[in-house]
Parts: sequence; C-alpha cells; structure tokens
Amino acid sequence: MKRVIASCLLGMLLLFGIQSPALAFKVPIHEAITREVFANFEVMAGGERLKFTDYAIDQIVKANKDTDDLPNQFNSEKHFDGENFVGGSQRVKDLKERTIAKVTTDNPTQPTSARNDLGTALHTVQDFYAHSNWVELGHSSPNIKTEMGREVFSGAAKETPTCPNAPGTLGGAGLTELTSGYFLLENQVACGVPTGKCRHGVPIVCSSGLNKDDDSRPGFSKARSLAVDATLDLLNQIFEDSRMQNNVYGIKSLMRIPI
Repeated sequence: MKRVIASCLLGMLLLFGIQSPALAFKVPIHEAITREVFANFEVMAGGERLKFTDYAIDQIVKANKDTDDLPNQFNSEKHFDGENFVGGSQRVKDLKERTIAKVTTDNPTQPTSARNDLGTALHTVQDFYAHSNWVELGHSSPNIKTEMGREVFSGAAKETPTCPNAPGTLGGAGLTELTSGYFLLENQVACGVPTGKCRHGVPIVCSSGLNKDDDSRPGFSKARSLAVDATLDLLNQIFEDSRMQNNVYGIKSLMRIPI
C-alpha cells in the first residue's frame, strides 16, 4: 500500500509538471549538456574529419531523455540513486562495451541500437554528479579515480551514516565518503530514507536533500560542469578503444554518416 501511495504521489508530481524525485538534472539540462559536447566533438579517421550528424545527435539525446521516463524512475542504477554505485558504474561500463561492439563487428547492423545505448549511458554518467556528493567532497574534475566507464566502483557502506543528523544534510561519513540520496519509493514512503542516510529531495514534499537538479540547488553549476567533462570523457573512451581507432566504417556507423 505504501508503494501504491508513493506511486500516486509521483504521478501527481509529473502531471503538474514538477520534476519527479528520481530526476537529477532536469531533462532540458541533460539535453543541453549532451548537445554542448557533441556540437564540438570530432574524430580524425581515414584522412577525414568526422562529426556526429544532427540525426544521430537527436537520437542520442532522445535516448538520454527517455531514461527519465516514469518506468525508469524505479531503477536506481540508471540514476546512481540510493548509493547504488556498483549498479550504476557497471551499467555505464556495460553500455559502453555494447556501443562499441554493435558497430565494430564484421558486419555491423545495429548502429541505431548502439546510439540508444550511448544516449542512456550518458544520462547515467551525468546523473552521477547531480545525485552524489562528488561536488561536496571537493573534487574539481570528473571521477578519474573511480574511472567511470572503465571500472566498477562503490561508495559508503550501507550501514555507514552519511547524513546522521538530518536526511537533507551531509555529516559523518558523508563528508569524506562517496554517497548519494534516497528518494520516495526507494524506501517506499515519501521522504523516508534508511536510518542515517541522505535524502535525494523531492519538490514541495521534502525539498532538502543532495540533488543538484537545477540552478536553484547548491552545487548545481559545478555538477553541470563536471557532467560536461564526464560526457566528453566517455566519448573519448569509445573512440580511443582499439576496435574504433581508424575504423572508418564503425565510426561512420555510430555517427550515422553515409558510407
């Protein structure tokens, strides 16, 4: 019953145009970050300077945005919610591999699916900075240490208090260890979080929390800047992979350039 009530609350938030609790950056911000990076991204291969076509960028942006559709709100690994760093980092790593594999087989036939994988992977990468305390930990660069897209990593232990005094305020291990906020449905009650843990923050219902959804939230500008850098980093990982380097066919397939 608690989950049903919480689901109804989430539906009402969406109905009235209020950002749902699971969202990190608002959808237009995800789109802006993605288009900003892709607009200037290019690769040299086969003596050509190659860039993603507008069609390909639009498809990647859509896949990014669709990751915030209501059914996906319940998947913490898609948004780095509820300290699911293992799930989130594994997801990014797997999607990167799938993106590359789908355009580098002997007869690549899945470039559309590859672009969808890339778009939803970028959503998760970008969410990391809006949902976690990476900014509050004082980092001025993307999570190179934890190597997003390259390795699976974890954060504070589930039993470790990260917001021991109030769910909307970092404290204890939350000042030194990686954590992210829980939101309604995560604990099956509105604003409820595991004891000692942090809240994501829900508009109107319980506004305090770790989220950096928009420019009204503390740390937003830094989180957005890091998300831009991390988006570019994941693209570089893909095109620097040995299977993609100088693979004109694979590169053009992913970028949707006529071959």
